[in-house]
Amino acid sequence: MKKEQKMTQNKCVIRLFFTLSPLLLLTGCVHPAPPKMPFNSVEVAWAQKPGRATIKGCVSGGEFTKYYTYQVPDGNYDSYPIESSYRENPSRNFTIDLLPESDYMWSLAQKMQQYYLLNSYHTLNDSRWVEPSVIPFIPHISCPADGPDICPSRGHFIFNNLPAGNWYIVAGYNATKEDNAVAVTVQKITTIEGQTVPYVSWFGARSIKKCSP
Repeated sequence: MKKEQKMTQNKCVIRLFFTLSPLLLLTGCVHPAPPKMPFNSVEVAWAQKPGRATIKGCVSGGEFTKYYTYQVPDGNYDSYPIESSYRENPSRNFTIDLLPESDYMWSLAQKMQQYYLLNSYHTLNDSRWVEPSVIPFIPHISCPADGPDICPSRGHFIFNNLPAGNWYIVAGYNATKEDNAVAVTVQKITTIEGQTVPYVSWFGARSIKKCSP
């Protein structure tokens, strides 16, 4: 077999393994569904009120664009990334959901993070994740669809008019032909009345976070 063919096969197998292994684990366990615990709307009623808090953030990641390939003793080929080829890749399409802090919302955020590969997570408004009665308590934006005031540039957003409080902020990286990264990140964030809070969601080959809100 030619060198190029072996290289291609090895890369395809590696990509396939890392793509499917979480999927195989999940499909053998539990199927995604809304949290089974009761939803207490009183706990999160504050999330429906207008406020003067702002989150200014970026949704980005990093990747290596070049690899050094070498032959191993068994005749196959392996590779490692070339450090100088590392680059930032801001997300072209992404969503931000703010889940007001509660046990129910924490459970929902974890489900969204765990099952995004299995269910092609794109928007929160999906009965596989959440009951319709919960949606009004979760502020949501989608970029670039929401326009330049909210999505001023690739990978960046400004979320205005939020009430002050504690949230689980869920960033969804949506796959497209141009930007094939699919991921969901979950962090805790606190909004402060009259202030702007920075936020960075990062998903990629390394943990070096270059994007600036």
